Amino acid sequence: MSDLRPSARARHAPALAEAMAWTVLVIVLGLLLAGNTRAHAAGPTVLVPAACERAIPWRYTLTRPADNWPQAGFDDSGWKEGPAGFGTQGTPGAVIGTVWNTPDIWLRTSFDYDGTPFKAAAVNVHHDEDVAVYLNGQKIFQAAWYITDYELYDVTKAVQPALRKGRNVLAVTCHQTLGGQYVDVGLVLDPKQELPPDIPLPPLKPLFDYPLRDPSITLGGDGNYYLAGTTGFPTWWKTNEGIRVWKSPDLKRWEPLGLVWKIEDGTWQKKFHGENRALWAPEIHYVKGTFWLTHCMNFGGCGLLKSTTGKAEGPYADVHPQGPLTGNIDASLFQDDDGKVYFVWQNGMIARLNDEMTELAEPPRLLKPSNHHQVGFEGAFLTKINGRYHLVCADFIRGNYDCMIATAEKLYGPYGPRYRAIPHGGHNMLFKDKEGNWWSTLFGSDPRAPFRERPAILRIEFGAEGRIRPVP
Repeated sequence: MSDLRPSARARHAPALAEAMAWTVLVIVLGLLLAGNTRAHAAGPTVLVPAACERAIPWRYTLTRPADNWPQAGFDDSGWKEGPAGFGTQGTPGAVIGTVWNTPDIWLRTSFDYDGTPFKAAAVNVHHDEDVAVYLNGQKIFQAAWYITDYELYDVTKAVQPALRKGRNVLAVTCHQTLGGQYVDVGLVLDPKQELPPDIPLPPLKPLFDYPLRDPSITLGGDGNYYLAGTTGFPTWWKTNEGIRVWKSPDLKRWEPLGLVWKIEDGTWQKKFHGENRALWAPEIHYVKGTFWLTHCMNFGGCGLLKSTTGKAEGPYADVHPQGPLTGNIDASLFQDDDGKVYFVWQNGMIARLNDEMTELAEPPRLLKPSNHHQVGFEGAFLTKINGRYHLVCADFIRGNYDCMIATAEKLYGPYGPRYRAIPHGGHNMLFKDKEGNWWSTLFGSDPRAPFRERPAILRIEFGAEGRIRPVP
């Protein structure tokens, strides 16, 4: 005799079916929401890591390939393989995985992309010198000259039509002429780091038409302004004659005072190191009732000259004729409110001078910003404005030779984050005029500058958080 009562499974079937339907609906909605969240999230997706993150292998050749070498279908099986980055030891900011020391290199690597939508794309590039980057045969980035650290560049518009789901090929070429050399490229979607905003410069023109780099200006005790800088064009990278000075009563009319100190009058400075014997980046300062000239030699070594007459035209005597006060380059002076004088150089190195200003009175130390390992790689200058210390250095930011600054409440820090203060204003110094206005020097070193290698000045002001910026 059969049991006519419905089974438990049968009795609960409608409820189970409804529960399963709701479960499926929740899962589907969750997947859709997750996909939508990912599609609009700002989280980074690294498609090709740079060597500073992880050194991946690239195919490379040092011999010019066929014209279709950037294409995804190009056969690079005959190329060598080596880890990123490619260059020579000693190049600033380089992470050497494979030595490259020839004029040109061509690189290729492949990666997979799952097709997830993205809002932004950037290349993470460090190049010395000229670089071009291709994605599946389409050029997405190109830059001339060189930089000294990794920089993110927005390539969203170029990547959107070139990137495809599945296998992709990133191809790079770099050309080198002199000095250090290095190339490395990464590709990232929706990077976290915000790209630095553009800072407009006011209309500028040179103070006078004379080839000059690294200008410095000081206000003397006689009420006149004095200017010095690197001279000796066109051989100033290798050789020049010494230090020239100009004089002005109003920052408009400039009178040349001529060659106030010759390298031949020096001691350690006049020795040739190979083909090199050029004096670089002389700064003129008025301290303790007389003029001082900091300087460096292009083979390394910083010195200090003192006017023996109290006049800007000299004559000058080397306070440390037995050798340089420090190694490296780009020396400057800073006098604090208590009268103590400090020697500043290279990338933010500092040491107090003795009372006679003939020796370092303490071990050198590096002043660092909170967001980077240095304020800039060269052109160090320090000043105090409105009770705050401003450490100024030069660095290459997105292809520009820019003025970078970090500030602190105390001389030795801690210093806050470095920021880009004056575009194209690298290796500058700040000074106050007779009316109390603050100015920055500028000479135009990068290709985007308003002019090249001529002395200029621009007014500066203090914006949010006391940050320095050009007056519009």
